[in-house]
Amino acid sequence: MKMISKNWINCVLGDISLIISGQSPESSAYNKNMDGLPFFQGKAEFGEVYPAVRQWCNAPRKIAEKDDILISVRAPAGPTNIANQKCAIGRGLAAIRANKNISRQFLFNYLRFVESDIAR
Repeated sequence: MKMISKNWINCVLGDISLIISGQSPESSAYNKNMDGLPFFQGKAEFGEVYPAVRQWCNAPRKIAEKDDILISVRAPAGPTNIANQKCAIGRGLAAIRANKNISRQFLFNYLRFVESDIAR
């Protein structure tokens, strides 16, 4: 990992956030007519900061809340976006919800900084 500051304390991501692994719903729950929650499956929907909605899901298995960090966990692993609304997440993503004492924006920037390390 990259050295950022000698004053930082090493920790595990799960100690400073809740990590929600995505899970794909039944294919019959996918739709394009805005029925249910926006549904994101991976990096293909990612924009510069926020994902673009291409489909919806009316029977989600895993949900990310607005402002959760979305991270791609399948090839390519590492890219991030921020959920700008409550959404369903498929198995290509995980949602990271920073603990109250952790800055979500700082964590997002850090994950972007170490994206190449995550990819490896």
